[in-house]
Amino acid sequence: MAKYNSVDNIPARLFFEILKTKDFSLLVSNSKNENLEDIFTKIYDDFYIKMDNEESKNYLRTASEIAFLEYKIATLKQCLQFYFMNKTTKEMRIEFANALKDGLGICIDLNVPFIDEVQRVLSTEIGIIENDLNLAKIDFEKMIKTSQSKDFDYFDDIGVLGQVLQGNNLVKEDMTLSLYISLNKLAKKISENNNKKK
Repeated sequence: MAKYNSVDNIPARLFFEILKTKDFSLLVSNSKNENLEDIFTKIYDDFYIKMDNEESKNYLRTASEIAFLEYKIATLKQCLQFYFMNKTTKEMRIEFANALKDGLGICIDLNVPFIDEVQRVLSTEIGIIENDLNLAKIDFEKMIKTSQSKDFDYFDDIGVLGQVLQGNNLVKEDMTLSLYISLNKLAKKISENNNKKK
């Protein structure tokens, strides 16, 4: 198992270094079978969830939308293949059509030959979903590029934290990422309260 595998044990400085360099070997693992990029992605996602800012919410919302649309396309294709390739009764097709309408908002006209409706759904309905998926992926890529293009200096950031949280001896270079997250939230609250007083 990787030495650094969560926000609770990875040093914040190391997290931002890996984010910048993409050198996942810095997570330190004795196992050659371990996918360090996947481990870092989980840490990164957890970081974004816990930071609870608008950028992170958009990132997670878009990532969830992409996963849902990919699942929707795969499920729809699999179901259509099953109903097309196997002998089905009219009742089975009616239940399938109702499930598609209720679950995915896709209507199948049972008065049209079933093969024609399957082809329509495969070309038109899935095409619409794939278009939505492509747009979500473009948005996601833009978010990542925007996030990566921002110049971030960890030491400048902890300097700012030290200014806002004067006298707090938890603000250190070697703090864990979870502590960094907590201190950032605290600093944000203090800054908001100070701005309200003005």
